[in-house]
Amino acid sequence: MESPVSFVKKNTVDSRGLPGWYGNPARMEEAGFGFSYWRVPEVDGLWSASAAGEWGCSGFRMAFFESYSQMDSLWHESYGELDLSLSKRGAVVGGGYGALLAWLDNDARWVRHRLKWGAGYLWHHFYGSLWTMGFTDEKWRTALGLHWKPSPLFSLFTETDGHTLDLGHEFCYKYGCIACHYAFPNFSVGIEVSFFFKTWGLGAERGFGKANLDWEGFWLQKKSYFQDHDGYSKNREH
Repeated sequence: MESPVSFVKKNTVDSRGLPGWYGNPARMEEAGFGFSYWRVPEVDGLWSASAAGEWGCSGFRMAFFESYSQMDSLWHESYGELDLSLSKRGAVVGGGYGALLAWLDNDARWVRHRLKWGAGYLWHHFYGSLWTMGFTDEKWRTALGLHWKPSPLFSLFTETDGHTLDLGHEFCYKYGCIACHYAFPNFSVGIEVSFFFKTWGLGAERGFGKANLDWEGFWLQKKSYFQDHDGYSKNREH
């Protein structure tokens, strides 16, 4: 499941989609951009806003992700990331670089650097992926994921980093989708409801459980297509 300090929309293991904090940089191109906002109702003044976008052609993808977070007026954090990937005949490789700037109101500030590497392969309706990421001053996190989309109306995914297991599914029909994410062993649930019309999409998400504090957010996204009136994507490779 995506970290709150990320782009709220979508899971991390799809072959396409906007970048996020945990997202695999190895993705196929799908032009678009989006904005999201997240907050923790239980903690006054804790919120995050982010923007993401991507463009590409002929198997090349370039994407960016930018977020700003703060807690009251004491702690602030800004993160920017740039991802590049190449794809051919279902195989995808990609990498990303991010810089995090954090500061306190007493003028203390510091910068950290973050790297990502990933690979994936799309076979029929399955997309398997492997990626690793981390700051240069800490141990890296490696994750495995599998995304299955037999129809534009339904998809399943699973992701693990050896410590946690995430499962999820999404149901779509005409102008809307409902997605649920489940995390183990400290059980938590994320529920997302979204609506789309032509090239625009709007969604809201709510998370609760033992693994994290309860949180909520919403997103707005525009891309070259979502789904037609029968629920089927246009011009999309499978």
